[in-house]
Amino acid sequence: MRFTPRPVRFGRRPGNAEDEDDGLPTPAKIKLAARRAAGIAEAKAILEHLPGPGESLHALVSSRMDLADIIGIILDKNGPCEQMMVATLGYHRRNLKTLLAWLDTGAVRSLSLVASIFFRSHNGDLWEETLAEFRQRKQRAACCNCHAKVVTMRFATGQRLSVEGSMNLAGNGSVLEQFALINDGGLHDFHGGWIGALLDKYEGKNDEHPGQKTKAQQSHHHAAD
Repeated sequence: MRFTPRPVRFGRRPGNAEDEDDGLPTPAKIKLAARRAAGIAEAKAILEHLPGPGESLHALVSSRMDLADIIGIILDKNGPCEQMMVATLGYHRRNLKTLLAWLDTGAVRSLSLVASIFFRSHNGDLWEETLAEFRQRKQRAACCNCHAKVVTMRFATGQRLSVEGSMNLAGNGSVLEQFALINDGGLHDFHGGWIGALLDKYEGKNDEHPGQKTKAQQSHHHAAD
């Protein structure tokens, strides 16, 4: 007898409440809203006092919180961010909407994103949507073999912050996470340097997820038929 293992899927499950609440029954929406509110309240409490120059804040947080919640609170406290660079393994569509809202409202004036090929291979449609939305806003996004979770922020005041930790833009919904917020210009520039180098090297090169044909390949296929 031949045994065929069932493939493991890492992409978004249909109806994943952590990603979309469209179509959920009212009790589920209320539960999700309460969870989101609790995560944001936790983020506000942790970030009540931001680190000063040369200082850092280290925190252990619950699974209710996304890294995007942390960044949102920092933006509220520090005002407009001139440049933000994000390296993350992956994210939800809800996180993408948050990034785009920051750009559209002027909370962030320049935003660059590096995500992992692993994420793209299981969330191809979301990656295509990300590219389309970023290009429309003249922002940069690239996909490569990078699982780092780092965010850099340079504010109009000149302040430069970095966030390092285990958290993706999206929380994993099951375990504790940790992050460090560091107020140090040198560290900010170090992280910005390697994230920028990845963008220079991979932007536009890994856009198609496995199984997706490029327009040239599709044209060739139709010609052969």
